[in-house]
Amino acid sequence: MSTILHSALQRLVARTPLQMSVRFWERRKYIRRYGYESPLHPPGYLPRLPKETQKLVTQPIYAPKDAWCERRALFGQNDYIDILGNGDMKPIHVMKGVPGWLRGFQGNEFQMLLRKRPIVYHWRQTRPRDFHNLNKRIRFLYKVLNHRTRSM
Repeated sequence: MSTILHSALQRLVARTPLQMSVRFWERRKYIRRYGYESPLHPPGYLPRLPKETQKLVTQPIYAPKDAWCERRALFGQNDYIDILGNGDMKPIHVMKGVPGWLRGFQGNEFQMLLRKRPIVYHWRQTRPRDFHNLNKRIRFLYKVLNHRTRSM
């Protein structure tokens, strides 16, 4: 009987894993990944690497710009188009390349889209997605301006 009990105990002991508690692990006596050069630079200032052949970029020598060259001298010459005239000429008459519904317009995005919608109404058939997005934007701006902002 004792031999059966002894063999059963041996099998039970052999199957249970051996557990050891270790308080301090021994440090490695070698340097891991010795000779590996990381392609990434450490944080902070970039180092001057010996393999780099490009020179450092220096600040250019200051050269003042010519204030009276043609481009700068004539900049904004049409801002006051009728300053010496009788007042008939307005800046909106000079605007070229601007859609008619946008010419001389001063207002917010919601007002601009309200002016644009009747002009591009044909988009319902030709560009339904763009027309839908235009209406969505108008609805969104309506909610924002009327419900989320203070009244004047």
